[in-house]
Amino acid sequence: MRQYIKQNFNNEISEREIAHKEIAYKLACEGIVLLENNDALPVEVGPIALFGAGARHTIKGGTGSGDVNERHSVSIYEGLVDAGFEITSNDWLDKYDALRAEVIKNQSSNLMNAVKRANFADIMALFMGSASYPALKVIKADTNKAKAKTAIYVVSRQAGEGADRHIENGDNDLSDIEIESLQRLVEAYEKVILVINIGCSLNMDFLSKVPGLGAVIYMCQQGTEGGHAFADIISGKVNPSGKLTDTWAKKYEDIPFANEYSYLNGNLKEEYYKEGILVGYRYFDTYGVEPMYPFGYGLSYTDFEIKTSGANINKTTVTLFVDIKNKGKVPGKEVIQVYLSAPSGRLKKEAKSLVAFKKTGVIAPGEVEHFDILFDLRDCASYEELGARFILDKGDYIVKVGNSSRNTKNVAVLNLNKLVVVEQVRNICPTINEFEELDILDRPEEEISSLPQIPINADDFKTIYHDYSAPKPYHSAQVDAIVGEMSLLEKATVCVGAGMLNGGRTIKIEGAVGHSTSRFMRKFGLPNVEFADGPAGIRLTRYTGVYKNGKTKMIDSPLAGLELLPPSLKQFVFADPKSCETAVQYTTAFPVEVALAQTWNMELLYEMGTAVAREMQEFGITYWLAPALNIHRNPLCGRNFEYYSEDPLLTGKCAAAVISGVQSVPGLYVAAKHFCCNNQEDNRMAVSSNVSERALREIYLKGFGLAVKIGKATGIMTSYNKVNGVNPPNSYDLCTTVLRNEWGFDGIVMSDWFGSTFSGSPILAMKAGNDLSMPGLPTQNLQIVLGTLLSFVHETDVDRCCRNIVRQVIESDAYKQLKSGDFAIK
Repeated sequence: MRQYIKQNFNNEISEREIAHKEIAYKLACEGIVLLENNDALPVEVGPIALFGAGARHTIKGGTGSGDVNERHSVSIYEGLVDAGFEITSNDWLDKYDALRAEVIKNQSSNLMNAVKRANFADIMALFMGSASYPALKVIKADTNKAKAKTAIYVVSRQAGEGADRHIENGDNDLSDIEIESLQRLVEAYEKVILVINIGCSLNMDFLSKVPGLGAVIYMCQQGTEGGHAFADIISGKVNPSGKLTDTWAKKYEDIPFANEYSYLNGNLKEEYYKEGILVGYRYFDTYGVEPMYPFGYGLSYTDFEIKTSGANINKTTVTLFVDIKNKGKVPGKEVIQVYLSAPSGRLKKEAKSLVAFKKTGVIAPGEVEHFDILFDLRDCASYEELGARFILDKGDYIVKVGNSSRNTKNVAVLNLNKLVVVEQVRNICPTINEFEELDILDRPEEEISSLPQIPINADDFKTIYHDYSAPKPYHSAQVDAIVGEMSLLEKATVCVGAGMLNGGRTIKIEGAVGHSTSRFMRKFGLPNVEFADGPAGIRLTRYTGVYKNGKTKMIDSPLAGLELLPPSLKQFVFADPKSCETAVQYTTAFPVEVALAQTWNMELLYEMGTAVAREMQEFGITYWLAPALNIHRNPLCGRNFEYYSEDPLLTGKCAAAVISGVQSVPGLYVAAKHFCCNNQEDNRMAVSSNVSERALREIYLKGFGLAVKIGKATGIMTSYNKVNGVNPPNSYDLCTTVLRNEWGFDGIVMSDWFGSTFSGSPILAMKAGNDLSMPGLPTQNLQIVLGTLLSFVHETDVDRCCRNIVRQVIESDAYKQLKSGDFAIK
């Protein structure tokens, strides 16, 4: 069989790499959040002391499928040196390097011991590379105040797929060693800057034990150019403009039902979403709990004044006229945030919810810029389970404008004189285990009589209704001709991936996590297409061995954990570069999703999406398994770095921007994931996320809806976890009722890897509307055939799913490249 591959044997840095590093740098500069600044920043370039686990080993992103294998990522140390700083603490940093090297050496033997014990949790933790950042105490001998007046201490935590973070052992808290080290530095230096190099929030109650910190920076995990961006932020070359996308609690216990999350209550089979819609700031603001840092918060080196000069409504669209002035001495950017406080009526409401936002451009000192900010009231409707409908209650809707959820001004009141039904839907995903949700407190009365009063005409709202009949199969002349000639077995085979390691495929990209089948497709002139992980970039192997006979094999691993294998096993997994040519596949490690969202810059996220598209074309990838849209329900979720926010609007807008960028190239597809309620990693393949329908629709599905309706997502990946006892691949409510009937989705739905296996069978998944079972097992096509013959699934379901897949293969960029000869033939 002829095999087509992409190959590049030139190891020189390419123009594309340089251009995409610049995009990564811009994202990192706008995604870093300044939390505290007691006149410690910016600092002059010169001598500086640097300590902490992430100083030379800055964590660029999380582990597992969300990792990226770039050429190089710039550490904080490298960034500071490149910016002209003189590091005065190299002796301590050298000691730390030696300690970390010893820890990594021990991990290999620990991995083999875990394999022998068949301890899956330990295997996953080691395999995903999450335990290689030990703490080393800073002692008096390590400090040198005479040479440097400022010290930086970098706290780093690694997290990733397969395990949640822990509240003990210095994971969600600072360890005793880190606290003692900070105390020592505060004694020794005039200014101390704490840097948090973690993919989600950190328990900040340690600050009371370390008085005197000069500044706190939430660096997050900023990808390949993070070190350069950090250096330019602290030197003042770049003014920080990042804003938090989560509420940071003063202590972990301030989060509702904090000690019932995931493993903490000993029940990993049932997770009860008792907080309902009160997630993040919706809880803190409704219950009046003071956070450490509120949602949307972030400092700048300048000050802004935000004034709303007026507001109007056209039909259902509200327009705010906002002026923003830079009152400081340096140029900077700000984020204008609009919140709405809705009246309680048939439904109780949270204190406020984000309805619109805008990131400004650079505003010079003294300058004023004007913005028209729009939002549609239909998007602000609440869900009433009893009537299966989205409604706007009668009453006063207070519009608030500011720069965080806790720093807003009331600017207008929208008066609705009767209840409006915005959308009539169907009830979905019924709960099987009843539980009591947290009560939504009444909002305190506010003085609004002096505000502009804007009447809303209820007749301008036309209720949306949906057709809930079975989706019609896709038809075109080419698809009809191909599928019309297929047998039931052939159609079933198309609906099953061809495995992760299967070599019998037309297009082969090393490091791709899976591919569609080539069987039966070749006789129709169609190739398989390749799938690659995201969402911080494209995860492939850096190096591919190309043998004289045309066969390929990875030289390095797409997953960090495989590097821990002993040499006796590595020889079977990896190619020997001495016996083959080496092709390179350097992709760009962009900031993780929470860092992307902290830019609040949708234009920049679109640009990132176009960069991903360029790399997909370069390497022959058709499906990018991204973006990830799960909500930050709790800071301990192991994959929070891989998700945008606690807020569904911000989540959906970010995803839509990235998707639009990727899909600006016809024939490139996304798989927005993990649909839905994948909010913990411990026992993720079996836990049931038990959630009310209102919370499901208002919080956990809303972002996906925006990704589909605004971003026009071409693919959706279902999640491992159950939703109210039903696996999402098997859920007709999710895969068809919501996705296709209500949102108008017309792409393909795929399972997460082995997701339809864990749910029992691809038969139920196909019946529900999950088109493609990934990565595919050899017998799954036979299961589908047998299920059809036994009437567990109808052949029309198989035909419909097959048509959806064949359509996207025909329309894929890879197919166009194959026909034009852009792939090498082996």
